[in-house]
Amino acid sequence: MGGTAERGRVSPPRFAADLAALRELYRHAKHWRCPRCGCRGTFNGHGALRGLAQSGPGKDAVRGRRFLCSGRGRRPGCGRTWSVVLATVLRQFSVRTAALWRFCLELLGGLGVPAAWERARTGFSLESAYRWRRRWRQGEPARRSWLCRGRGPPPEDLAKAIVAVCGAADPLAVFQQREQRGWPGFGS
Repeated sequence: MGGTAERGRVSPPRFAADLAALRELYRHAKHWRCPRCGCRGTFNGHGALRGLAQSGPGKDAVRGRRFLCSGRGRRPGCGRTWSVVLATVLRQFSVRTAALWRFCLELLGGLGVPAAWERARTGFSLESAYRWRRRWRQGEPARRSWLCRGRGPPPEDLAKAIVAVCGAADPLAVFQQREQRGWPGFGS
């Protein structure tokens, strides 16, 4: 989950599985060591990360939480914040992992960008789809090496290999939660 089972965690997580896990992290923030200054016991909950959602009224949704390494008073913290985002969120992108995966599945199935974009029904512009394809291709070497790590030769069918390792529901979110890093090509 990120906070409860890993109470002695050295540094804070980058991704939380869901909103409940994100709320739970508040209870364990004091146990983390700041990745920037190395101080322990200085993290405080600092507010929600809000941003565009794919749909809904106002398109304003919780994307994660910020934690402050407090340097006020006699605390030795650096005064900078650390963000923990939901695993279903791609940092610096409005698209969620499930919608991107639907689009990429269509691309991996052999469709062109316009046809894949239309079948995936992401709600974004075709121009965005071309950017996503470019980012997907940029992350290809990192994805293939991750899939080969300790598992043998490179996979022939990339979609089946990703589903085999991460599951079929939302493999991009599972990857981000498990590996605590952004999806290759879309991570920060």
